[in-house]
Amino acid sequence: MISSDVAVRRATTADRAAVVSVLSRAFAGDRIIRHLFPDDVTYPDRADAFFGYMFDIRIEGGEIYLTGDVAGVALWEPPGGNRNDDAFLDELWERTVVSRLSAEEVKRYAAFGRSLDAIEPPQPHWYLGLLGTSPDRQRTGLASAVVAPVFALADRDGLPVFLETGMPGNVEIYRRRFGFDMSGETDVHLGPHVWGMLRAPR
Repeated sequence: MISSDVAVRRATTADRAAVVSVLSRAFAGDRIIRHLFPDDVTYPDRADAFFGYMFDIRIEGGEIYLTGDVAGVALWEPPGGNRNDDAFLDELWERTVVSRLSAEEVKRYAAFGRSLDAIEPPQPHWYLGLLGTSPDRQRTGLASAVVAPVFALADRDGLPVFLETGMPGNVEIYRRRFGFDMSGETDVHLGPHVWGMLRAPR
């Protein structure tokens, strides 16, 4: 259910720090993220770099919707991929993320990327790359609110929505609450099991 009093808007560059903060806290126990960045001591720095990059590439290259108080946020990639060119994405990744990771963390991320490629659907789709809610505001309708604008776009254009999760409990939540069905699954090398989920247009 979407609470009628949840105000949702597009992100601006001024929201970067708040978005990174809420994502870092929301994903602190996520199996995929903690496989990538397992060390508790270095996690805050790694999360800052990683989620900062994801914000930077999607503020213009995708879509970012958030609640007015930035307690809930959804980061999207449009059909056809990020609107920024590959050179921009690669240079920013190397400069802002790889420079702060260990060699082992870089390898783990590459392995995760290969696993994701294996289950991503071939047809055009919206990709829900990150959906996070402040831990003290979970189960209050914020996630439903911030995904609603792009769900509406996908439905209008007859396009599916894809996401992946490494959290078993999320599979049923995404199915029951948002209408996703499991579309594939795989194991990340030396890492978590990952489920791909697809929401058909309505």
